[in-house]
Amino acid sequence: MCVSICVSVWLHSSLGLPPQHRGWLRLWEEGEGCGECDEHICPSVPDNCPAGRVQDNCGCCDQCANVEGQQCDPDGAQKFYGQCGEGLVCQRKVKKKSRRADPEPTCVCQEKGPVCGSDGRTYTNVCQLREAASLHALHCLDTQPPRVLRGPRNLSNFTGNDIIFSCEVSAYPLPVLNWRKTGSDQYLPGDDPHISVQLRGGPQRYSVSTWLQIEGLLVSDTGVYSCISHNSLGETSASIHSYVHIGLPVKTINDSVA
Repeated sequence: MCVSICVSVWLHSSLGLPPQHRGWLRLWEEGEGCGECDEHICPSVPDNCPAGRVQDNCGCCDQCANVEGQQCDPDGAQKFYGQCGEGLVCQRKVKKKSRRADPEPTCVCQEKGPVCGSDGRTYTNVCQLREAASLHALHCLDTQPPRVLRGPRNLSNFTGNDIIFSCEVSAYPLPVLNWRKTGSDQYLPGDDPHISVQLRGGPQRYSVSTWLQIEGLLVSDTGVYSCISHNSLGETSASIHSYVHIGLPVKTINDSVA
């Protein structure tokens, strides 16, 4: 008697679990038949089901559909894991190396190809985009042309030393950044071994940072350098002067004598 009551209480307290954790629980409760539908006793369903809602095997109560990559029930084959959500199909994936199918089918997105979300992220497919939209309150991001957040500064140094310029630009879609020296039509570094360029995303969201490093300064490195950025909406640039002095700084000479 105690075992029967304990199991019954546990079953009803487990109705809030997601479908992927309740496969055998469905079989336990439904048994051999569905019986008469009573919507008043249906368990509550979250408003933000990642893959939308589907009806249970009896066609009575709503429940969260299975998301991409989650195990599922093929049509008419069994009633255990649950049904896939919008834009998803239940099928077995065949591994390329072994050419053998996975033992259990999973939900696979019917539409292939990456898609850009309003949060600025690129999703593998539209199903993952829908899933993210249901889990997070996405705010539309207005597209914008490149805007310089932090431009490079005028710098000077002596021959033989190194110099580094930095530039940070914000834009959506994310911009492409390049460096160019006035008087040249080519982007740096070109084939110049003592010039290097680095690029990375951030540190701010929807921003890109870049660095131009000149090692072993030559007198010919004196000039105007520009950080140029562009995306589909426009282009902007920020320019600085680089001054190279001949010889060694006084401090360096004194230190060497000492």
